[in-house]
Amino acid sequence: MKRILTTAAALCSVLLLLFVASCKKEETQTTGAIGNSGTIAASTTTPPLSLANGANTAVVFNLSAATPVTGYQTAVAYSIQIAKKGSDFVLAQEVAATTGSTTLTQNVLNDVLHNLKLADGVSTQVEVRMKSSIAVNVDAAYSNVITLTVTPYSKTSYLYVPGAYQDWKPDDPKVGTLTSPTSNNVYDGIVTFPAGKLEFKVTPQPNWNAAYGNAGGGKISLTAGDNLTVPSAGTYAIHVDVTALTYTITKQ
Repeated sequence: MKRILTTAAALCSVLLLLFVASCKKEETQTTGAIGNSGTIAASTTTPPLSLANGANTAVVFNLSAATPVTGYQTAVAYSIQIAKKGSDFVLAQEVAATTGSTTLTQNVLNDVLHNLKLADGVSTQVEVRMKSSIAVNVDAAYSNVITLTVTPYSKTSYLYVPGAYQDWKPDDPKVGTLTSPTSNNVYDGIVTFPAGKLEFKVTPQPNWNAAYGNAGGGKISLTAGDNLTVPSAGTYAIHVDVTALTYTITKQ
């Protein structure tokens, strides 16, 4: 009797395995794929780039959508890839995009070019294409490639520190300067003041068209007529925040 039960149990196990295998064979695996990859066009192939106009439009990309996904239906994610010409898009930078039009400001495009390690002030060609993707495990589709000629700009901006120490000449090549490496309106610099020549002002440009004066209490203002001053001769670190309209001086 025991032998009969053991045999029956073994037979049931075999039948179960055959049933599971049969079910797996009947499964239909549904996958997705992108049809036509779509196209990209640019409003200009020589986008303007300058620190002064950073918030303005550099280029508008017009994107046509990839054809509907075949198989498993899912949304298509779009991005714009930008790479140095001839690099085969190795180390390409990506910017999120939508079909229709995608606008890049001069600051955004300039940041992309800096991420590509392109030199400031040097005209360089970059290639641009649209990437369409539906999943990390599904090959992306890529559009046609267009070429742009670009000249990145340095994001460093300056303030000038004319004063008695250099005869109040903001356009003098030796005038003290304060720098903001990312143009975030916070500036720092080092200036040396000799005895008896301790007063100064801060100007946005190397001229007297506008100047920050002493508004009192560590504040500056373009309408304040009083000069800024250091307490004694020496070398000072000057820190200016033109958003908060504040300044500090620290003797070195």
